[in-house]
Amino acid sequence: MTIDGRSAAPDTRARGAVTLATVVSLATCAAIWWLAVPMEPVCPAVYPAPGGCTAADRQAAGVTWTIVVAVSYVLTVAIALTIGRRRRWLTTAAMSALVVVSVVGFGAVQGSTGFVA
Repeated sequence: MTIDGRSAAPDTRARGAVTLATVVSLATCAAIWWLAVPMEPVCPAVYPAPGGCTAADRQAAGVTWTIVVAVSYVLTVAIALTIGRRRRWLTTAAMSALVVVSVVGFGAVQGSTGFVA
């Protein structure tokens, strides 16, 4: 308890937002690294292969979007635990942005080397 009698623990809505943000971020990272990165790209059968047709290109996109998702997650948690307590719409907006970043990131990694079979 604090001096003014209020609890110092985060309220249940903030905990719920942090839990949901954690689940979304972990699911996105799992999807990126277990589904999108190992897929083989569809590239023309020419030698040497054109740019973007190697596994390294998809891994680079995976690393980039994993960092973007992680930064979005940190910002979402920070908003939920600070100013989002008083302004619930900020927490909702941050969660929505995290979901959009997750979906766009997965699609970007999946399509980073061309169309996937």
